[in-house]
Amino acid sequence: MAKDVVLSPRAIKNYKRIIEYLTNKWRISIANDFIGRFEDVILLLSVDAGIYPYLNVVKQIQKCVLTKHNILYFKETQDSIKF
Repeated sequence: MAKDVVLSPRAIKNYKRIIEYLTNKWRISIANDFIGRFEDVILLLSVDAGIYPYLNVVKQIQKCVLTKHNILYFKETQDSIKF
């Protein structure tokens, strides 16, 4: 069963800033590629977060390399994935 994905206000703000940067400095197609990759990773995370390594096992923080410039840090709980 897929888990809910919860983005913190900080994560939402960063996501919007990245999209704005890509749209202004590059092309809209680059921003769309980033959005597509982000959505694909969110889908994978919601199904099986265990495919991504732990950054900190004690704090249960995992990481996912979205692009070479963007890394997602998240924590899996019993019923959700939190960024």
